[in-house]
Amino acid sequence: MDDVHYTVRQFKPEELETYKAIRLEALKMEHGKYGNSYEYELAMPETEWIDRISNPLHARYGLYAADTLIGLTGIIINKDNPTEAYMTQSYIRKEHRGKGLSAMLYNARINWAKEHGVKRLVISHRKSNVASKAANQKFGFKYTHSEDRTWPDGVTEENLFYELML
Repeated sequence: MDDVHYTVRQFKPEELETYKAIRLEALKMEHGKYGNSYEYELAMPETEWIDRISNPLHARYGLYAADTLIGLTGIIINKDNPTEAYMTQSYIRKEHRGKGLSAMLYNARINWAKEHGVKRLVISHRKSNVASKAANQKFGFKYTHSEDRTWPDGVTEENLFYELML
């Protein structure tokens, strides 16, 4: 990493607009990379946005360079199986990539999962997202299966799934 001090912290309900802005930025800048589109989430009701950062089964984190928000990530506990959680929404602004910062996002989610009694973490990514694959494997995630998916950009490509037992 460089001389900038990086931190990760969970968004608080009063930071809804900050969370919303970085999430919409991620969707706009990385069109088709995520499960939802910019247009879809822009039109979401405010109650869905609020639920994302106030639901006790969810955690959304901001990645900061000093006091500037430069990324986000999330984790969601499976309401039907509280020992399982899905890691989601990772994004780091391009100018901050390649500095090992994704490890901070992984560690925040893994620690949160352990604190909440999660035993199995699931993560997935578009097959062409080689950076996500490398990060998953670095943290010990094991490939489980793939599913064909039509992504928000209209391209049909496999969604690869991985798990990590805690």
